[in-house]
Amino acid sequence: MRFYNLAEEKTKVDKKSFLDAVNSGREIGITIDGQIVETKDGALPKDAYIFIGRPKSLTGNAVTKPTPLSKILGENYEVEDEGDKITISAAKAWQETLLANAPHSLYQDIGGEGITEFSDKELDKLIWYSCEFGIEYRDVVEYLEERIDGTIIFIENKVPYQFNGCAITDDLQNARSIAYTYIRDKIAGKIEDGTIDIDDPSDDEAEALDFFKLGR
Repeated sequence: MRFYNLAEEKTKVDKKSFLDAVNSGREIGITIDGQIVETKDGALPKDAYIFIGRPKSLTGNAVTKPTPLSKILGENYEVEDEGDKITISAAKAWQETLLANAPHSLYQDIGGEGITEFSDKELDKLIWYSCEFGIEYRDVVEYLEERIDGTIIFIENKVPYQFNGCAITDDLQNARSIAYTYIRDKIAGKIEDGTIDIDDPSDDEAEALDFFKLGR
């Protein structure tokens, strides 16, 4: 997976496209690769976004004052004019950025809480059963991150240490398949080394073994 650290990276956008989008007054999404996408029927295609929303007005009107370019996306975003490019930093807007990506994310990794669920019900069901044998969200996520295509958008600061992020996968079906195989193989290994006794499982363990087709 691709890792995009909001504390260190910036997104570059074509200046003309950016100004056209701002002046349109419509809601837009800006991907981390600098593509500007307009909403259709109030929704955006799945992607990794640095910004989703309606930019403020550069010119203002009878009611509102003009907004300087540097704050056109909001108080916490930093926008700079670099000739034919606009540079966007969301280092201070990481909360807004992670919230904007929530509808598209596979999971959220929140400081102090960790990973508590998958947004996909099928993946979450795997953990429901695998946790009976000590295989938790973090185990599955770390395995997936090395094997699936997608993007992890995160903020990581060293002092004081802070990590918050979310993951967007390019192929959900592939993620499901890889997670299922990984968990099943882990449980099979525990059966083989005697950690799991399939001859005398609890009711919940028996149900989980049946789900992964490993029961008697």
